[in-house]
Amino acid sequence: MRLKTLLSTFAAAAALICLEFLIHPGFWITLYGNTADPQAVFLYRLIAAPFGGLAVMAWLGRSYSASPSREAMVRGLMVTNGMLAVIAVSGALSGVYNMFTWGPAGLFLFFAIAFAKRHHQFA
Repeated sequence: MRLKTLLSTFAAAAALICLEFLIHPGFWITLYGNTADPQAVFLYRLIAAPFGGLAVMAWLGRSYSASPSREAMVRGLMVTNGMLAVIAVSGALSGVYNMFTWGPAGLFLFFAIAFAKRHHQFA
């Protein structure tokens, strides 16, 4: 996958996650099998902010030419998505959340692998 396409796809996914967590945090909490208490709603909205920032960064960075800064962005997105995948898999395996947790785990793993492949092309 071309880097511009990958960054555009990631930006769209991150923006969607950001908006959904801001607007409908209770839905996502109950979908994963838990209750939407005020602390959980707050945390989902708090998590929305980094996704919004990542979406803007990826969207704006998609059109720039190759540079050390863009390589650093790709590495950061690889690490971020890798960590998110590990945490999501851990949540799915631990039973903290239900089977729907595998969806985000797969999404984050996909992006981690895609950014890792792009990173290898820089090395």
